[in-house]
Amino acid sequence: MVLFSKYHGCGNNFIIVRENELSRALGEKTGISEGQRIAAYSAFAQEVCEADTGIGADGLIVVREIPALEMVFFNRDGSRAPMCGNGIRCFARFCYEEGICKADTYPVQTLAGEMVVNVTSTSPFLVKINMGRPVFDPAAVNVDYDGENYLNQKMKLAGGGEYEISSLFMGTVHTVVFVDDHETMEIENIGEQICNHPVFKEKTNVNFVKIIDNKTLELMTYERGVGMTLACGTGACASVVTAELKGLCGRKAEVKLPLGSLNIELGEDGNVFMEGPAAIIAKGAFYQKEN
Repeated sequence: MVLFSKYHGCGNNFIIVRENELSRALGEKTGISEGQRIAAYSAFAQEVCEADTGIGADGLIVVREIPALEMVFFNRDGSRAPMCGNGIRCFARFCYEEGICKADTYPVQTLAGEMVVNVTSTSPFLVKINMGRPVFDPAAVNVDYDGENYLNQKMKLAGGGEYEISSLFMGTVHTVVFVDDHETMEIENIGEQICNHPVFKEKTNVNFVKIIDNKTLELMTYERGVGMTLACGTGACASVVTAELKGLCGRKAEVKLPLGSLNIELGEDGNVFMEGPAAIIAKGAFYQKEN
């Protein structure tokens, strides 16, 4: 039995557990290697995030408290991701509700580096995160390309479609596609093809962006390891970064999602700031499958 909480940020939902609770439930022995521990968490992520026999979620967040506060994140398919924008806001609210950290501002360790959490309101609960700086080096998005960056590239897909894509690392690997209308496109099919295209050696998240005006974008995201999701915080950041580079929006923009909005600001120092909500869905006990 594992005690869990379930949170969502604009519909992007996560199972959250404390590492000491998960370790206890999995019966980890003293001396287990980090690789073995991560493999066990990965298997648990697949089990608990499964919709029919698990709880169902887009991902699993493990709250590591020692030696420093850290967000260990897994996609629904068990793959580990460096960071998750909606996830870190939910992480912050979980830490607040559980009494792990009630400070207004504090650092959180991730595979993408240290992220600074700023709780701007507790009613409603809003979190602003310094998401760090975008990285445009092709090596950061795991593509073999001799150019300075992998922006404004043409990609042909099965069925004859061709799309202009721009890829960057914004906490994790993202690809941005600008579209005129979400409703007239087979977004899931196109997103899956781009995500799994052989040019991306470790796949990519795919963001379909519709420009409403200079201060407003509309976003739908296909996440690697998950599929279509209702929101993606790092994807919102990557979309505004790319749109601003192309002169399609300013340095501050509202990103509209199916179940809410995120406010993204590009700092003068190159850092990207994201502010948005985090809400609790449920708490309970998860009973693992019997062997």
